[in-house]
Amino acid sequence: MGADHQNAFLLRESARPEPERRAAALKGLGRIGRGEHADVLVDAAGDPDPRVRAAAALALGRLGFPQAREGRRCPC
Repeated sequence: MGADHQNAFLLRESARPEPERRAAALKGLGRIGRGEHADVLVDAAGDPDPRVRAAAALALGRLGFPQAREGRRCPC
């Protein structure tokens, strides 16, 4: 499976109703995602489930987007 297919899968999983699946998908995006996924991660940082918020924060840190701390959108 290529990176584009993996990213597409992770993006679909990040919208699932189960918080465990959303959190796992966000962690995956932090590992193999690109700058274009930062908006998805910033949105997930406001998720009601703390596991999802933590996964989003971890992923944003891995991708290196400091503007996420201020809640700003990615300029990418």
